[in-house]
Amino acid sequence: MSRNIGPLSLLVLFTSAFAHPNYVGYSGAPGSLGRCASTCHGAGGGTVQVTGFPTEYVPDSTYLLTIAALSGSSIKNFNGSVRVGTSSTTAGQIVAGLNTTTYSVAQESNGVHLSSNDRQNGTFYWRAPVAGTGAVRLYVGAHQGNHSGPNTTITLVADETVTQLPPGAPSDPIPADAATDQPLEVNLWWLADQSTDYCEVYFGTEDPPVLFANNVGGESYLVSDLEPSTTYYWMVSAVNEGGTTPSRVWSFTTETASAAENTLIASEFQVSPAYPNPFNGLVRVTLTVPFNSTVSAVIFDRTGRQVATLLQNSLIDRSVDLEWNAAGYAAGLYFLRCDCAGLSQTQKLVYLP
Repeated sequence: MSRNIGPLSLLVLFTSAFAHPNYVGYSGAPGSLGRCASTCHGAGGGTVQVTGFPTEYVPDSTYLLTIAALSGSSIKNFNGSVRVGTSSTTAGQIVAGLNTTTYSVAQESNGVHLSSNDRQNGTFYWRAPVAGTGAVRLYVGAHQGNHSGPNTTITLVADETVTQLPPGAPSDPIPADAATDQPLEVNLWWLADQSTDYCEVYFGTEDPPVLFANNVGGESYLVSDLEPSTTYYWMVSAVNEGGTTPSRVWSFTTETASAAENTLIASEFQVSPAYPNPFNGLVRVTLTVPFNSTVSAVIFDRTGRQVATLLQNSLIDRSVDLEWNAAGYAAGLYFLRCDCAGLSQTQKLVYLP
């Protein structure tokens, strides 16, 4: 028996098919098949707007996007997708929100549209792609009202934010970790990563050490007035806009008090050049020493035999002028050796009578 389908039934069927979200097709992104919502019917002049899509995105970050009709009719439906550059490759991932759902069709595997037609607005989430993806584009095609209603075509571009990473940890300390017998004035050295803007030096007798110097521009720092026979701890933090990276804690131990005293003497124990040299009778030198220092000064010939003693464990205050009269000695090469607190300086003397 035949059945007649009246006008009302036809209208219901047509409306049902029209209301299904999939009717709108594609977002209009590169590589997508079919037509997007803004080319199905109607003309331009729509008032649909998308907000929340960044101009610069941080990789792996999630953004909330809102689509809304600013005026006029509600949104019949829309299609949206995000692509890498101007290619057909999907960028990141879209997740449905208020009044939206995602879809997957040929060549548009992660699209978004309204979950039901005729909505004033909707939201969806976009998780940005991994670092190194580069610029991406959001494509949206939206239609308002009925078949003759206005359309909106949107393309938004987001560049990837290049986030500076923290610098590498400083390394290769000088003095070497756990070094001993270090002087009471030490130049701390380290190797810093090339991306380092400046360093922070931590130093002290406690582990961990406290901040000692900030905004150190190079790879060295001088510490002085240290105590003998003391262990010092130090570390360096490298800093740039991406963050701060500390080294591990290093240490060194200073020399004993007697060694420190000798170091001081070495810096003050000086023997002036012999004058005249060569000489034909008298030769003179000046010794400069710390306060109340014991000094010896002797003359040797070229065979190593001691031939004269100018000072023998003599207590000298600051300086002394020495003379040697070589009259009666054979012509030739001699050596003047001066000793002070275990340190020794030797000069050649040429006697030409």
